[in-house]
Amino acid sequence: MIMKIICPTIIFLILLGTCMEVSRAVAMPLLFIDLPSIIIVSIISTAYSYHKQKNYLTEFGNGAVYAGWLVFLIGLIGMSIEFAQTNLDIKSFMEANSILWLSVFYGYSIKLILFSIKG
Repeated sequence: MIMKIICPTIIFLILLGTCMEVSRAVAMPLLFIDLPSIIIVSIISTAYSYHKQKNYLTEFGNGAVYAGWLVFLIGLIGMSIEFAQTNLDIKSFMEANSILWLSVFYGYSIKLILFSIKG
């Protein structure tokens, strides 16, 4: 029972520490925080887990990965249009690209933590 608490906590703390260190290294304290991505991934994951009606934790983790990739694809479409309309501004493209990957990061992080809880 205690391992079901310790393992996810260790994984969460390692992910949090890594994100904080990278954010500090590039002098952007909120680099890994994107509320719209967090909200969308959470809502889609919740709906997916209730739709499956079995083992909610596993299905929530699976839904988080699917949601992360869906949000990534939607963002990629929007970013491509923006990139085309700004006459190939590389700086704005790279900034948008860094935010684009956060939803995938959230999805896999959620799945990893929930997998360690179920484990």
